[in-house]
Amino acid sequence: MLIGKITRNGKKQRLLVTIEENKGIKVIDVRAYNVINDGELIPTQEGIFLPLETIETLIGLLREAQKKLQAA
Repeated sequence: MLIGKITRNGKKQRLLVTIEENKGIKVIDVRAYNVINDGELIPTQEGIFLPLETIETLIGLLREAQKKLQAA
């Protein structure tokens, strides 16, 4: 299930956040996709699966990184 997309590297790549099933467990997949000429998205190996129990920790770490960047 697609949650959202972010454009990377101009128009050549997208970062997709999806909910997938991996080995019978639902996970959040954050993955880079290449865009080919006709607009088709091809998944790359660049990405990670995040099980539910790690999401809050990751969100906290991203917020902390955001605060440090804003303070710099």
